[in-house]
Amino acid sequence: MSSINLLSKTLKETGLVVLAILPFSSYAQYSVSDNIQVSGFGTVSAAKSDNDTPVIANRDVTDEWCFDCDTTLGLQLNWLMDTNLRSTLQVVKRPQDHFSSPELERASLEYSFGDTRVTAGRLRVPLFIMSEYYYVSSAYPWLRLPLGIYTNNLGITYYDGVTADMSFLLGDDLQLSVSPFYSIPREVDYLYYGETLSLDISRAIGVSSELYYGDNLVRFAYVNVDAAQQGDLPGLPVYKMNIFSLGLSHYFGPLHFQAETMLTNDISANWYAGFDYNFGQITPYIQYGQTRVSTSSESYLIGFRYDWTPQLNTSVEWQRFAGEENVISGQFTQPQDPTKPLTSKVDVVSIGLSFTF
Repeated sequence: MSSINLLSKTLKETGLVVLAILPFSSYAQYSVSDNIQVSGFGTVSAAKSDNDTPVIANRDVTDEWCFDCDTTLGLQLNWLMDTNLRSTLQVVKRPQDHFSSPELERASLEYSFGDTRVTAGRLRVPLFIMSEYYYVSSAYPWLRLPLGIYTNNLGITYYDGVTADMSFLLGDDLQLSVSPFYSIPREVDYLYYGETLSLDISRAIGVSSELYYGDNLVRFAYVNVDAAQQGDLPGLPVYKMNIFSLGLSHYFGPLHFQAETMLTNDISANWYAGFDYNFGQITPYIQYGQTRVSTSSESYLIGFRYDWTPQLNTSVEWQRFAGEENVISGQFTQPQDPTKPLTSKVDVVSIGLSFTF
């Protein structure tokens, strides 16, 4: 089936999903009191590829319709304890979780004084432009975050530690934020081509910085990690990683350009770049990305987002992943069957609904 026919069939077969979820648009942030606010976010989708080998980390989309591959639901509580002290708690049912076992993604105390904020607890890993909104699909133009960048850290989205955010006003329209951070040791379990592995992180220390000019942003981050991998695979390595990331978000009126790259010694040299253009309620977008070194693949993305209300939007996407014709290939999440013809590319069509409340 051609990509165009597959996308057309997607729209016809998933129209009822959109209609069923529309009542979510009536919800808004809820204030328990003047100092306590509760908010939430979520995503549902229908997705299908043209290959029976699962694709997209933590989603496992195949050639059968999947209506829960992207299902996400998060709740966040913010408590302003006094003028300078606040706390945040966020629980998320991620795409890979069951509703009965959500993840505690954030739990922190923040103290601010002057232009400095010190935060301790469970915090978001500050590597990328969209890290702060990792599971909030409504906060970015696309249905999913760029995979070569945002899933390349084994799905590690938070750390337990401390950070200090320091802001400096450099001009009337120029501001610099610098945030050193430190993570205490932790162990992370993850899936690698169907195998369960564990990453024992003994130390992680780094710094992120953001330069704002108008509505635009240049972002840089660096982290040094000592970790050992454990599991059933032979030759499991000890990592002493230096991870660098660089990102740019720039607006040319209604046209928005965003690009990011992630470099890790002997592991990855990944990047993406794309445009989106706002026509009021509708925002079409395109994106291209590459992954290199440990895996080699490319991705092409075309889609659009329609904002029904400020709290509710729909995304429709076609995405192609093209990689090497191997049993283990970067775009798939499990090895291909070597007794069957190997595939070097896969097309995925998706229609998703994202909401905030």
